[in-house]
Amino acid sequence: MLYFAIAALVVILDQASKRLIWEIYQYNGGTDVIDGFLRITLSKNAGAVMGILSGSRTLLLAVTVASIAALVLFAYRMRFAPVSKRVCLGLILGGAFGNMIDRIAAGEVLDFIDMGIGRYRWPTYNVADIAVTIGAILLIWGFVMHSQPEQEKAQAGAGTDETGHVDRTS
Repeated sequence: MLYFAIAALVVILDQASKRLIWEIYQYNGGTDVIDGFLRITLSKNAGAVMGILSGSRTLLLAVTVASIAALVLFAYRMRFAPVSKRVCLGLILGGAFGNMIDRIAAGEVLDFIDMGIGRYRWPTYNVADIAVTIGAILLIWGFVMHSQPEQEKAQAGAGTDETGHVDRTS
């Protein structure tokens, strides 16, 4: 249940931020938030990350729907996992859903956060992208960090000698 609550919160924040920025941008245009480093700049992305597969709306929607279905299945299988992992899945699901709403409604995703120094800019992104990125990084980090003790336990359970070699006589 936490998984879906986090996903819903991400969708609400993503869609609300896009609508708010759209309204503000109509009257004020782009603006610097942190002197040239962080700007609000409207950008419409008809592709995936950094415009990859631009113009492939049907393919991108199919991949998104398949990803969401896989995430829901994964969440069901992880329903007893630690809260942190379920939160990460909620972030990823909410971000995928937020951008899918844009893609269905307008055929493209509205991005507005522009970061960089001078002419060296990161691709423009939005709240949904932030949620997916943070959720994926933390989820991967959690799996990597928690897999090491399990490997050590497996080795300890197999019976090792003082050099760490597995004792195959037992």
